[in-house]
Amino acid sequence: MTEEEHILTILQYGDSFFPSGAVSFSWGVEMLKEDDVITSINDLNDFLENQLINKWASFERVVIAHTYLNAEIIDEVIAIDKLVECMTVTSELRNGSKRLGSALLATHTKLNTPGAQEYQRLILKSSAHGHLPVVHGLISKSIGQSKKSALIISAYNFSVAILGAAIRLGIIGHIDCQKSLNKFRQLISELTTQEIPSLEKIHAFTPYADIASMRHENTNTRLFAN
Repeated sequence: MTEEEHILTILQYGDSFFPSGAVSFSWGVEMLKEDDVITSINDLNDFLENQLINKWASFERVVIAHTYLNAEIIDEVIAIDKLVECMTVTSELRNGSKRLGSALLATHTKLNTPGAQEYQRLILKSSAHGHLPVVHGLISKSIGQSKKSALIISAYNFSVAILGAAIRLGIIGHIDCQKSLNKFRQLISELTTQEIPSLEKIHAFTPYADIASMRHENTNTRLFAN
């Protein structure tokens, strides 16, 4: 892959235009808005920073990296997938991760990405779960992305998903969204270059989002799946 092709690949898979299914999820923002916990750009930035540090970097980043490194050993990938299933306690976040992973996998199956259809079959056979960070790591390796690029795209998409939900909920506007992306550019860069710990050390501590997602499951009116 040439440098130009690599850049174009990053642009393609990091673009919200790419059909990943993320627009259906708010990751707790919808409920936190109803509770008046997130009502401004400052509240949202605090929430996003916490999510990036205490969920994405400590959990999803590690899963993506290890899946990427073990992409050619399918039993190892399945084992990582099962670990994510066990470690994601909140049902809405757990099911959301699998739905997004399945959506990403379905898209790449239609694009004839090597390995996508095979892993999809494993999910249909209940041999694997298809969690988003696992699928992202697997597909990233398959399409020839570097591990660093895979992590950058994941962190960027994670941020855009939360910011996009806030836009649709009327908390912020598009310019605020761009300001937030500028604000977190350095943090994302730092997080994606940190040493990858062992899988045994994955953890997440985002109680506001977790509780909001659990309560969101029982609300009568809602715009998002979680």
